[in-house]
Amino acid sequence: MAGLPLKQGAVYGALSFVVGYLITAVVIVIGETEEFTEDMLETTGWIYYNAQFADIETTVDGGELGALAETSFNYLTDDQIFGQAVGLDVPSVVYHLIPVAVLVATGYVLATEVNAQEITDGAVAGATLSLGTTVLAVVGTFLFTINEQSLSISPVLIDSVLLVGVVFPVVFGAIGGAISTE
Repeated sequence: MAGLPLKQGAVYGALSFVVGYLITAVVIVIGETEEFTEDMLETTGWIYYNAQFADIETTVDGGELGALAETSFNYLTDDQIFGQAVGLDVPSVVYHLIPVAVLVATGYVLATEVNAQEITDGAVAGATLSLGTTVLAVVGTFLFTINEQSLSISPVLIDSVLLVGVVFPVVFGAIGGAISTE
């Protein structure tokens, strides 16, 4: 492998984000109640981010007073949200496995494409997925936001960048890349 595959890493990283999001959407449509399919774009984003342990935040805006109340939650790890039981029909582990499987597979394909021969080269190639996922994690934070009157619901930006954009892609992309050299 000659040099870091930065361009391929960015492209494959962006592709892995979109594929993971779309698989999550399919699982939601097939397995969840109508409650989760009403605001499909945003709800899918929230659950996709939650699967990578990035929380969702609600903010009640008090106008000139600033934020009156802020609460964060995770559909997959919290038992209750706003005092009500969370009821996903599909087991949480399924949602957690989606980004893991997609990132490992994409890291594998990327490292194979750039002809990584050594385990460290494969791992480094796979880790470059974060170049594409970080950009889309930031964009998704704003795209997956609902603003209604004084209420805003969106992924937590710092969680999104660190976990969805960097940690998950680096770790699982590297695993996929390393496996490709065996």
